[in-house]
Amino acid sequence: MRWMRCGGRRRRRLLSVVARDSKMADTKGGLFAKTVQKHAGRAKEKILQNLGKADRTIDDVFDEYDANFTRQQTNANRLHKEVSNYLRCCRALHGASKGLYETLIEVYEPEWVGHELLYAQAQNSDMLWTDFCHKLQDQTLTPLTAYQQQFPELRKKIDKRGRKLVDYDSQRHQLENLQRASRRDEYKIARARDALETARTTYEVLNKELYEELPALYDQRIPNVASHLQTLYAAEATVMAEFSKVAKEVEAIADKLTKECAKGTYKVKRTAAPRPLSSVEASSPQNTTNSPSIRPTISAPVAQNKEETGRPYEEIEFEDKKVNGNVSQPARTNGEVLSTKIPQAAGPALSNGPSFTSPMEEPETKVDEIYDVPVGATTEGLPPGVLYRVRATYKYTREDVDEISFEVGEIINVVEYEDPEEQEEGWLTGVKESTNEKGLFPANFTRPM
Repeated sequence: MRWMRCGGRRRRRLLSVVARDSKMADTKGGLFAKTVQKHAGRAKEKILQNLGKADRTIDDVFDEYDANFTRQQTNANRLHKEVSNYLRCCRALHGASKGLYETLIEVYEPEWVGHELLYAQAQNSDMLWTDFCHKLQDQTLTPLTAYQQQFPELRKKIDKRGRKLVDYDSQRHQLENLQRASRRDEYKIARARDALETARTTYEVLNKELYEELPALYDQRIPNVASHLQTLYAAEATVMAEFSKVAKEVEAIADKLTKECAKGTYKVKRTAAPRPLSSVEASSPQNTTNSPSIRPTISAPVAQNKEETGRPYEEIEFEDKKVNGNVSQPARTNGEVLSTKIPQAAGPALSNGPSFTSPMEEPETKVDEIYDVPVGATTEGLPPGVLYRVRATYKYTREDVDEISFEVGEIINVVEYEDPEEQEEGWLTGVKESTNEKGLFPANFTRPM
């Protein structure tokens, strides 16, 4: 029996919970239905008003307040957006200024005059930017954000006032229709009067509040804009004045450094004479230790008129002896060996050497600066301007705009430099036969043909 009584209580409790949930569901369903009915009634009333079949309450003064509010809200949003953008730009400029000073301090050598002063001015600049950005955030943007946050709430209240005005007009029209009906229903007329009074009271309360709040808010636009401009540009004027002092100090440091440099304070002492460079000699990639992308400079190439150059008379072997003593050393210019004319009799004694004309048989001509043609290179039957031809023995990819790339086996016509003073040791100027592309290339990546 005890178990049965407990089971009965559980059933009754369950039934009460189900009844409560059902009642809540009915309540929620009723509220939802009532809300839908309100929206439908308002939409119908607006359609009738737009079609001219129902009159509506017009308030010109409030319409002006609404227009002023909309314009004020738009301007406040624009001002807030631009001040935020200005602050972001100032922070970016702060970072750029800091990076510039850090680079200047690294570039400015410790021995130079004013090194410590430059570091101090860099710290001053960083401190000024930090203080300026904080002032913009705290004294301009934050108050402007608070001013801007008033508008959404008032916009909701204005929209609600518009809905209540539509409800008021709708209840008024319902009462008028009931009063004009042929069969008057006093009960319905009384209910309609109560609903009209409720709608009128709700509308008038909202309307009265907005009549006080909207003009007061609209009058705040002038002091708000004025205070924002005052704080922003007052902070900017202060920081610009301080930046001017920093700029003058840095300018004075640079001016003093220029004067010290003009006095010769930082000139490098030159005690050793430059070492003369030898003439250009052909070399193979196996004997080259430096990378071909690195191009050392040499003096201008030796000129010759089909005459052997680069060796003094003492080193030239004739048929059975060397010429010594009677012949003077070859002249040198800027560390280079100039062309040496060899008598005709010495020609056959040279291994693989070209034949030469005796100076007694051919008048001496002016020596032109041309390339040294390597031994074994063919110089006959070439196009005009081509000194000799080479074939690529290694692949090369150019590393500068004035160079050319080539594959193994490609043929290149070697030509003269346009400016002999730009000639670089170990590098030649040539034109690829396959593409007619002209440029520099490393000689040790090719062999003469």
